[in-house]
Amino acid sequence: MYSVIIRPFDARDSSDIIRIDSESFRTMNPTYDLFIYMTYGSEILVADIGNAVVGYVVVSYREGEAKIMSVAVKKEFRNKGIGKMLLKEVIRRAKDRGLKRLTLEVRVSNRVAQELYKKLGFEIAGILESYYSDGESAYLMHLNLDKVDNLSQPWV
Repeated sequence: MYSVIIRPFDARDSSDIIRIDSESFRTMNPTYDLFIYMTYGSEILVADIGNAVVGYVVVSYREGEAKIMSVAVKKEFRNKGIGKMLLKEVIRRAKDRGLKRLTLEVRVSNRVAQELYKKLGFEIAGILESYYSDGESAYLMHLNLDKVDNLSQPWV
């Protein structure tokens, strides 16, 4: 058994994030992805089990809303609630900042992620045709933060 701590990114976490990114996404250069996250993301949070980072989320804060740029969990730690923990912390932090909306994009084919987002209250707001470099479309999803009352509810 392990305990998970959600904490801010530290430069020492870079290699773990690069590994998670490369196994989670169809990316040519996960090191460049991390550079983009650090440059354009307002905040990177990690899921730390003590000896390793097993998940991360990148959030950008702009003009009254937050955007999740990336979220991923190491393969052997998926379906254990870690992604939900990361997202719950993002929702809490966005609400604490007084933001009204949280947005993200998700591949149309990624049904597992879509279901998690829907359980957390996200709704599909539109479709972005040919959004990804391989031509796959994405759903644009929004969460109205005014509708999120109690982050300790079991569904969160």
